[in-house]
Amino acid sequence: MKQRLSKQLLQKYQQGMCSAEEMAYVESWYNQLSKANNAKDIPELDLAAEDRYFQQHIFGPELRANRHRRAYLKVAASVVFFLMAGAVMYFFSGRQRSPQPLPFSVGQFQADLLIGNEVVSLDEKKPFSPAWMEQRKGDQVAIKTKKGQEFKMELPDGTTVWLNADSKLEIGSGYNVQERAVFLEGEAYFKVAKNKVKPFIVHVGKTSIEALGTAFNVKLYPNDSQLLTTQLDEGKIRVSNAGLQEILLPGQRIQLNVLNGDFQLQQENKQQDAANWKDGYFEFDQTPLPEILADLARWYNFTYSLSPVYKNKVLSGKISKKESFAEVLKILRFAGINYTIDKDRLLLVP
Repeated sequence: MKQRLSKQLLQKYQQGMCSAEEMAYVESWYNQLSKANNAKDIPELDLAAEDRYFQQHIFGPELRANRHRRAYLKVAASVVFFLMAGAVMYFFSGRQRSPQPLPFSVGQFQADLLIGNEVVSLDEKKPFSPAWMEQRKGDQVAIKTKKGQEFKMELPDGTTVWLNADSKLEIGSGYNVQERAVFLEGEAYFKVAKNKVKPFIVHVGKTSIEALGTAFNVKLYPNDSQLLTTQLDEGKIRVSNAGLQEILLPGQRIQLNVLNGDFQLQQENKQQDAANWKDGYFEFDQTPLPEILADLARWYNFTYSLSPVYKNKVLSGKISKKESFAEVLKILRFAGINYTIDKDRLLLVP
Protein backbone atom coordinates (compact mmCIF):
# COMPACT_ATOMS: atom_id res chain seq x y z
CA MET A 1 0.00 0.00 0.00
CA LYS A 2 1.34 3.42 -0.93
CA GLN A 3 2.39 5.45 2.10
CA ARG A 4 1.20 8.99 2.81
CA LEU A 5 3.27 11.33 4.96
CA SER A 6 1.29 12.51 7.97
CA LYS A 7 1.77 13.87 11.46
CA GLN A 8 0.97 10.41 12.87
CA LEU A 9 3.61 8.74 10.68
CA LEU A 10 6.26 11.26 11.79
CA GLN A 11 5.33 10.65 15.43
CA LYS A 12 5.67 6.88 14.92
CA TYR A 13 9.08 7.43 13.34
CA GLN A 14 10.30 9.65 16.18
CA GLN A 15 9.14 7.00 18.68
CA GLY A 16 10.87 4.17 16.79
CA MET A 17 7.61 2.38 15.99
CA CYS A 18 7.71 2.45 12.18
CA SER A 19 7.86 -0.62 9.97
CA ALA A 20 10.80 -0.99 7.56
CA GLU A 21 8.62 0.29 4.71
CA GLU A 22 7.49 3.31 6.74
CA MET A 23 11.06 4.10 7.81
CA ALA A 24 12.28 4.04 4.20
CA TYR A 25 9.43 6.32 3.14
CA VAL A 26 10.05 8.92 5.86
CA GLU A 27 13.83 8.94 5.31
CA SER A 28 13.38 9.33 1.56
CA TRP A 29 11.07 12.31 2.17
CA TYR A 30 13.52 13.87 4.62
CA ASN A 31 16.48 13.51 2.25
CA GLN A 32 14.60 15.35 -0.49
CA LEU A 33 13.47 18.11 1.88
CA SER A 34 16.95 18.50 3.41
CA LYS A 35 18.59 18.93 0.00
CA ALA A 36 16.05 21.58 -0.98
CA ASN A 37 16.33 23.52 2.28
CA ASN A 38 20.13 23.37 2.46
CA ALA A 39 20.27 25.37 -0.76
CA LYS A 40 18.31 28.24 0.82
CA ASP A 41 19.77 31.27 2.52
CA ILE A 42 18.16 32.00 5.90
CA PRO A 43 17.16 35.64 5.34
CA GLU A 44 15.54 34.84 2.00
CA LEU A 45 13.27 31.98 3.03
CA ASP A 46 9.74 32.25 1.68
CA LEU A 47 7.71 31.49 4.81
CA ALA A 48 4.45 31.33 2.89
CA ALA A 49 5.89 28.70 0.57
CA GLU A 50 7.26 26.72 3.52
CA ASP A 51 3.83 26.84 5.16
CA ARG A 52 2.13 25.52 2.04
CA TYR A 53 4.69 22.71 1.77
CA PHE A 54 4.12 21.55 5.33
CA GLN A 55 0.34 21.67 4.86
CA GLN A 56 0.56 19.57 1.70
CA HIS A 57 3.15 17.00 2.79
CA ILE A 58 3.17 16.68 6.58
CA PHE A 59 -0.28 17.35 8.02
CA GLY A 60 -3.25 15.88 6.22
CA PRO A 61 -6.03 17.98 4.73
CA GLU A 62 -8.15 17.23 7.78
CA LEU A 63 -5.84 19.34 9.95
CA ARG A 64 -5.43 22.36 7.73
CA ALA A 65 -8.65 24.19 8.52
CA ASN A 66 -8.09 24.18 12.26
CA ARG A 67 -4.49 25.41 12.39
CA HIS A 68 -3.51 29.04 12.73
CA ARG A 69 -0.58 29.87 10.49
CA ARG A 70 1.77 31.22 13.18
CA ALA A 71 1.41 28.22 15.47
CA TYR A 72 1.50 25.92 12.48
CA LEU A 73 4.87 27.13 11.26
CA LYS A 74 6.35 26.73 14.73
CA VAL A 75 5.24 23.10 15.02
CA ALA A 76 6.28 22.31 11.47
CA ALA A 77 9.75 23.74 11.99
CA SER A 78 10.22 21.64 15.12
CA VAL A 79 9.19 18.51 13.23
CA VAL A 80 11.69 19.16 10.47
CA PHE A 81 14.61 20.03 12.78
CA PHE A 82 14.92 16.86 14.79
CA LEU A 83 13.46 14.21 12.52
CA MET A 84 15.77 11.24 13.22
CA ALA A 85 18.81 13.45 13.81
CA GLY A 86 18.48 15.39 10.70
CA ALA A 87 16.75 18.44 9.38
CA VAL A 88 17.05 22.13 8.84
CA MET A 89 15.73 24.63 11.39
CA TYR A 90 15.42 28.38 10.94
CA PHE A 91 14.69 30.98 13.61
CA PHE A 92 13.86 34.65 13.11
CA SER A 93 13.38 36.24 16.53
CA GLY A 94 15.20 39.42 17.59
CA ARG A 95 18.34 39.31 19.66
CA GLN A 96 18.06 40.24 23.35
CA ARG A 97 20.89 42.13 24.98
CA SER A 98 21.88 42.40 28.63
CA PRO A 99 24.74 44.22 30.41
CA GLN A 100 26.44 40.96 31.43
CA PRO A 101 26.18 37.44 30.00
CA LEU A 102 23.63 35.65 32.17
CA PRO A 103 23.04 31.88 32.29
CA PHE A 104 20.73 30.64 29.49
CA SER A 105 20.58 34.11 27.86
CA VAL A 106 21.43 34.93 24.24
CA GLY A 107 25.08 35.89 23.84
CA GLN A 108 26.35 39.43 23.30
CA PHE A 109 28.85 41.23 21.08
CA GLN A 110 31.40 42.01 23.79
CA ALA A 111 34.97 41.30 24.87
CA ASP A 112 37.68 42.45 27.28
CA LEU A 113 40.89 44.06 26.07
CA LEU A 114 43.76 42.98 28.32
CA ILE A 115 46.61 45.44 27.89
CA GLY A 116 49.37 45.31 30.47
CA ASN A 117 47.58 45.28 33.84
CA GLU A 118 44.58 47.15 32.47
CA VAL A 119 41.20 45.70 31.41
CA VAL A 120 39.05 47.63 28.92
CA SER A 121 35.48 46.53 28.09
CA LEU A 122 34.79 46.43 24.34
CA ASP A 123 31.48 46.30 22.48
CA GLU A 124 29.89 47.59 19.27
CA LYS A 125 30.08 51.19 20.50
CA LYS A 126 33.64 50.78 21.73
CA PRO A 127 35.47 48.52 19.25
CA PHE A 128 39.06 47.36 19.37
CA SER A 129 41.44 50.08 18.19
CA PRO A 130 44.94 49.28 16.90
CA ALA A 131 45.95 52.68 18.33
CA TRP A 132 46.08 51.06 21.78
CA MET A 133 48.98 48.94 20.58
CA GLU A 134 50.84 51.99 19.31
CA GLN A 135 50.30 53.87 22.57
CA ARG A 136 51.31 50.93 24.78
CA LYS A 137 54.25 49.41 22.92
CA GLY A 138 55.88 46.63 24.91
CA ASP A 139 52.74 45.80 26.89
CA GLN A 140 51.11 42.39 26.49
CA VAL A 141 47.91 42.77 24.45
CA ALA A 142 45.07 40.22 24.32
CA ILE A 143 41.34 40.15 23.56
CA LYS A 144 39.25 37.75 25.62
CA THR A 145 35.60 36.71 25.39
CA LYS A 146 33.66 35.06 28.19
CA LYS A 147 30.91 32.50 27.80
CA GLY A 148 27.98 34.29 26.22
CA GLN A 149 30.17 36.70 24.24
CA GLU A 150 31.78 36.95 20.81
CA PHE A 151 33.67 39.76 19.11
CA LYS A 152 34.89 40.99 15.74
CA MET A 153 37.99 43.15 15.39
CA GLU A 154 40.50 44.46 12.87
CA LEU A 155 44.23 44.08 13.61
CA PRO A 156 46.79 46.81 12.72
CA ASP A 157 47.63 45.19 9.36
CA GLY A 158 44.00 45.04 8.24
CA THR A 159 43.42 41.37 9.13
CA THR A 160 39.87 40.75 10.40
CA VAL A 161 39.30 38.35 13.28
CA TRP A 162 36.02 36.92 14.58
CA LEU A 163 36.56 35.61 18.13
CA ASN A 164 34.06 33.02 19.34
CA ALA A 165 32.74 32.65 22.89
CA ASP A 166 35.06 31.66 25.74
CA SER A 167 38.17 32.38 23.65
CA LYS A 168 41.34 34.45 23.89
CA LEU A 169 43.55 35.97 21.21
CA GLU A 170 46.95 37.26 22.25
CA ILE A 171 48.73 39.58 19.83
CA GLY A 172 52.47 38.92 19.71
CA SER A 173 54.91 41.68 20.60
CA GLY A 174 56.33 43.32 17.48
CA TYR A 175 53.22 42.38 15.49
CA ASN A 176 53.48 43.46 11.84
CA VAL A 177 57.19 44.26 12.08
CA GLN A 178 58.81 41.13 10.62
CA GLU A 179 55.91 38.75 11.02
CA ARG A 180 52.33 38.75 12.27
CA ALA A 181 52.01 36.27 15.13
CA VAL A 182 48.92 35.67 17.29
CA PHE A 183 48.22 33.06 19.96
CA LEU A 184 44.75 31.51 20.15
CA GLU A 185 42.81 29.72 22.86
CA GLY A 186 39.32 28.62 21.78
CA GLU A 187 37.94 29.42 18.33
CA ALA A 188 38.44 32.21 15.81
CA TYR A 189 37.95 32.90 12.13
CA PHE A 190 40.69 34.84 10.32
CA LYS A 191 40.45 36.80 7.08
CA VAL A 192 44.11 37.64 6.58
CA ALA A 193 45.34 40.79 4.88
CA LYS A 194 47.80 39.89 2.11
CA ASN A 195 51.47 40.59 2.79
CA LYS A 196 53.97 38.23 1.16
CA VAL A 197 56.93 39.45 3.20
CA LYS A 198 55.25 39.27 6.63
CA PRO A 199 53.71 35.82 7.17
CA PHE A 200 50.64 35.56 9.38
CA ILE A 201 51.00 32.78 11.96
CA VAL A 202 48.40 31.47 14.42
CA HIS A 203 49.87 29.55 17.36
CA VAL A 204 47.50 27.12 19.08
CA GLY A 205 49.41 25.28 21.79
CA LYS A 206 52.24 23.41 20.02
CA THR A 207 50.59 23.80 16.61
CA SER A 208 51.25 26.66 14.21
CA ILE A 209 49.17 27.65 11.19
CA GLU A 210 50.88 29.90 8.64
CA ALA A 211 49.12 31.91 5.95
CA LEU A 212 49.97 34.66 3.46
CA GLY A 213 46.55 35.86 2.28
CA THR A 214 43.66 33.62 3.15
CA ALA A 215 40.51 32.96 5.19
CA PHE A 216 40.24 30.06 7.62
CA ASN A 217 38.67 28.86 10.86
CA VAL A 218 40.59 27.43 13.83
CA LYS A 219 38.99 25.67 16.81
CA LEU A 220 40.40 24.01 19.92
CA TYR A 221 38.65 23.91 23.28
CA PRO A 222 40.85 21.50 25.29
CA ASN A 223 38.22 21.07 28.02
CA ASP A 224 35.77 19.67 25.44
CA SER A 225 37.97 17.90 22.89
CA GLN A 226 41.60 17.13 22.08
CA LEU A 227 40.95 17.69 18.37
CA LEU A 228 42.17 20.92 16.80
CA THR A 229 40.10 21.65 13.69
CA THR A 230 41.22 23.97 10.90
CA GLN A 231 39.04 24.63 7.85
CA LEU A 232 40.30 26.60 4.85
CA ASP A 233 37.98 28.79 2.76
CA GLU A 234 40.45 30.80 0.66
CA GLY A 235 44.15 30.76 -0.20
CA LYS A 236 46.61 28.29 1.29
CA ILE A 237 47.82 27.48 4.82
CA ARG A 238 50.53 25.30 6.31
CA VAL A 239 49.70 23.41 9.52
CA SER A 240 52.73 22.32 11.56
CA ASN A 241 53.00 20.22 14.70
CA ALA A 242 56.00 18.37 16.18
CA GLY A 243 57.90 18.37 12.88
CA LEU A 244 54.91 17.22 10.80
CA GLN A 245 53.46 19.55 8.19
CA GLU A 246 50.36 19.55 6.01
CA ILE A 247 49.37 22.03 3.29
CA LEU A 248 45.67 22.82 3.03
CA LEU A 249 43.91 23.97 -0.13
CA PRO A 250 40.45 25.58 -0.32
CA GLY A 251 37.70 23.13 0.52
CA GLN A 252 39.85 21.08 2.89
CA ARG A 253 40.02 20.79 6.65
CA ILE A 254 42.35 19.13 9.12
CA GLN A 255 41.62 17.49 12.44
CA LEU A 256 44.75 17.28 14.58
CA ASN A 257 44.92 15.25 17.78
CA VAL A 258 46.95 17.52 20.06
CA LEU A 259 47.83 14.59 22.35
CA ASN A 260 49.54 12.36 19.76
CA GLY A 261 49.99 14.71 16.78
CA ASP A 262 47.91 12.61 14.36
CA PHE A 263 46.60 14.50 11.31
CA GLN A 264 43.39 13.69 9.50
CA LEU A 265 42.88 15.57 6.22
CA GLN A 266 39.24 15.87 5.13
CA GLN A 267 37.37 17.34 2.20
CA GLU A 268 34.99 20.02 3.44
CA ASN A 269 31.29 19.15 3.66
CA LYS A 270 29.76 21.81 1.43
CA GLN A 271 26.45 21.57 3.26
CA GLN A 272 28.09 22.43 6.58
CA ASP A 273 30.42 25.36 7.21
CA ALA A 274 32.39 25.20 10.46
CA ALA A 275 32.54 29.01 10.52
CA ASN A 276 28.79 29.63 10.35
CA TRP A 277 28.94 30.67 14.00
CA LYS A 278 30.40 34.02 12.92
CA ASP A 279 27.43 34.63 10.60
CA GLY A 280 24.86 34.22 13.35
CA TYR A 281 23.84 30.59 13.53
CA PHE A 282 24.91 27.11 14.55
CA GLU A 283 24.99 24.34 11.99
CA PHE A 284 25.17 20.64 12.83
CA ASP A 285 25.47 17.69 10.46
CA GLN A 286 25.10 14.32 12.19
CA THR A 287 26.93 15.96 15.10
CA PRO A 288 27.22 14.10 18.42
CA LEU A 289 25.06 15.62 21.14
CA PRO A 290 28.08 16.31 23.44
CA GLU A 291 29.58 18.58 20.75
CA ILE A 292 26.28 20.38 20.25
CA LEU A 293 25.91 21.00 23.97
CA ALA A 294 29.46 22.34 24.22
CA ASP A 295 28.72 24.93 21.52
CA LEU A 296 25.36 25.88 23.02
CA ALA A 297 26.84 26.15 26.53
CA ARG A 298 29.48 28.63 25.38
CA TRP A 299 26.91 30.85 23.69
CA TYR A 300 24.10 30.64 26.25
CA ASN A 301 26.55 30.59 29.18
CA PHE A 302 25.52 27.51 31.14
CA THR A 303 26.98 24.28 32.49
CA TYR A 304 25.52 20.85 31.88
CA SER A 305 25.76 17.14 32.57
CA LEU A 306 24.81 14.48 30.05
CA SER A 307 23.51 11.00 30.75
CA PRO A 308 25.51 8.20 29.02
CA VAL A 309 22.20 7.23 27.37
CA TYR A 310 22.44 10.34 25.14
CA LYS A 311 26.18 10.41 24.42
CA ASN A 312 25.87 8.57 21.10
CA LYS A 313 22.87 10.55 19.87
CA VAL A 314 23.55 12.66 16.78
CA LEU A 315 21.52 15.56 15.42
CA SER A 316 21.51 17.77 12.35
CA GLY A 317 20.16 21.23 11.76
CA LYS A 318 20.70 24.95 11.50
CA ILE A 319 19.83 27.17 14.49
CA SER A 320 19.86 30.96 14.69
CA LYS A 321 21.96 32.24 17.57
CA LYS A 322 19.30 34.92 18.10
CA GLU A 323 16.82 32.33 19.32
CA SER A 324 15.99 32.25 23.03
CA PHE A 325 17.15 29.25 25.00
CA ALA A 326 13.54 28.40 25.80
CA GLU A 327 13.05 27.52 22.13
CA VAL A 328 16.19 25.35 22.16
CA LEU A 329 14.73 23.43 25.12
CA LYS A 330 11.50 22.82 23.18
CA ILE A 331 13.50 21.30 20.34
CA LEU A 332 15.49 19.06 22.70
CA ARG A 333 12.23 17.86 24.22
CA PHE A 334 10.77 17.13 20.79
CA ALA A 335 13.89 15.13 19.89
CA GLY A 336 13.12 12.82 22.81
CA ILE A 337 15.77 14.30 25.13
CA ASN A 338 14.56 14.85 28.68
CA TYR A 339 16.10 17.49 30.91
CA THR A 340 15.83 19.39 34.18
CA ILE A 341 17.39 22.72 35.16
CA ASP A 342 19.20 23.35 38.44
CA LYS A 343 20.13 27.07 38.66
CA ASP A 344 22.60 27.57 35.79
CA ARG A 345 23.05 23.84 35.10
CA LEU A 346 21.22 21.82 32.47
CA LEU A 347 20.81 18.16 33.39
CA LEU A 348 20.01 15.82 30.49
CA VAL A 349 18.66 12.60 31.95
CA PRO A 350 16.18 10.00 30.64
